[in-house]
Amino acid sequence: PGMQRGRPRRRCQILQVLWGRAVNVALRQDIRRRPFSKRSPSTLFILASLLIVPKPADSQPLSSEFMKVEVVEAGGVYDVFAASLVHSDVTFTLEMELTNLKASKSLPFIGTIRGKQREKILQLELVNKKKGGGYECMYFYRIGNLNAEHDTTNIYQLPYEIGASHLVTQSYFGKLSHDENSHYAVDFAMSVGTKVCAAREGIVVGFYENSDQGGPNDKYLKLSNYILIRHSDLTIGAYYHLKNKGVLVRIGEKVARGQVIAYSGNTGFSFAPHLHFEVLKAKTGKESQSLPIKFKTRRGIISEPLQGKSYIAK
Repeated sequence: PGMQRGRPRRRCQILQVLWGRAVNVALRQDIRRRPFSKRSPSTLFILASLLIVPKPADSQPLSSEFMKVEVVEAGGVYDVFAASLVHSDVTFTLEMELTNLKASKSLPFIGTIRGKQREKILQLELVNKKKGGGYECMYFYRIGNLNAEHDTTNIYQLPYEIGASHLVTQSYFGKLSHDENSHYAVDFAMSVGTKVCAAREGIVVGFYENSDQGGPNDKYLKLSNYILIRHSDLTIGAYYHLKNKGVLVRIGEKVARGQVIAYSGNTGFSFAPHLHFEVLKAKTGKESQSLPIKFKTRRGIISEPLQGKSYIAK
């Protein structure tokens, strides 16, 4: 549609959410009342370039767009679509400030789009059709499914080879780097090149392996190599700080429990070579929920690995 004179065509800023770190996505569109042409429909794209742990700033991520929101004019109303551009489910929070427009669903809207799917999520319509209208839009998103229900009967393998032993350097509610989105994450000390194994069977829905940088500095926060595996209950198993070019699986691949999936490294925000492992689900587009899990060890099943102790995988 045409824009009101003297007002900007659109205002768009990109907002990224990096495991609890938010940067903004905002778009403004002014709508002027006028006939619409079916031959030239107006489509607005709001693109988000979020990666859980993106590539270095000087290179283009392999999957830089996890989701997309479109506002499409259709016969005088505006259909709002959301799409996952990756194999992973994406949970999002859509916020809109409306002027002379009403939404078909209550706002903010929270929902999940399945991997590689596109869905109509709501519709906008002018309240007073004799006047123009406009909207400002902001959305946040997280990898994972809002409807995931963790199977608490599942006993996980320690994420390394059977018979191997590794020291826990940070466990549940770790004060060093496990914030509110990672309360149940576990860090295992591992020399670079150690075999990393799937703690549970699932499907690979995300990975990155091109970073060769890491250290105890915030400038490395976005530079970790990782693998994301979706489990049958829709939770996500996340493996971080992997070796450069150390990922052994690919998107869509089914992996078995105990399968070697990568080599450990020291990429991203890291004080020493180690593996960060956690199981999570998305709560909203702004917040993830890390989940407590049980591991099988040579000495039995443990519900909370203790910092400073070593465990042998069984």
